[in-house]
Amino acid sequence: MHNVSGSLLALSTPDAPATGRWYQENLGFRLVKEGQMGKGLHFALLRYDDNILELIQNPEARPLAQALPGIKDPFEIHGIFKLGFTVQNFDEVFADLQRRGVKVDFTITKLNDLGLRAFGIRDLDGNLIQFFGK
Repeated sequence: MHNVSGSLLALSTPDAPATGRWYQENLGFRLVKEGQMGKGLHFALLRYDDNILELIQNPEARPLAQALPGIKDPFEIHGIFKLGFTVQNFDEVFADLQRRGVKVDFTITKLNDLGLRAFGIRDLDGNLIQFFGK
């Protein structure tokens, strides 16, 4: 993992165009490509610097709570349950997201073990996105 400079995040969403717009308008991603692929899937590919976001809209997909009744939060099952970004301008990012009216899941908190601060927001589909900075 030497010199890693970016990430790939892939999300299943009920509305790829709307979710793509949310990431463009609120987090500054830019749309690279959008379209259809096999089995009625719609996709959107977005990018922010070296971070790539792939959105897939599958008409057969269901929300977690519907697919697994009794599960209230993605961390209750094994696998990825949130996204995260480390940002240089932490306070500016937080202030900008608040100005935009983005839903804050948890406000700025100190992560003493990591020597960082963090806050979390929710995207259009309710996915948790955590930001880290000094």
